[in-house]
Amino acid sequence: MKTVYLVCATGIATSSMIRVKIQDFLESRGIDVELINFRVAELTPDRIKADVIVATLSIPPEVSEKVTVINGLSLLTGAGEEETLEAIAAALTDKK
Repeated sequence: MKTVYLVCATGIATSSMIRVKIQDFLESRGIDVELINFRVAELTPDRIKADVIVATLSIPPEVSEKVTVINGLSLLTGAGEEETLEAIAAALTDKK
């Protein structure tokens, strides 16, 4: 099972909004994933156990050097949403 961190400012609202879209999309692709919400302040390099991070705000460079980070703003706006979901799936299946 792969792990995806959903990161926003509080770890509650925005990350919860994108959670359903990501979960539904990955399930439709047969990708078994655990989605975990995080506040950006909680995200330190030593805590990262994720395969991918989907974030709706900037992630510190020391984190993005350790794991693939995908900008998830399109999952809120709808513009480019399909491309973002495909990028998440590709990162989880190593098909980039």
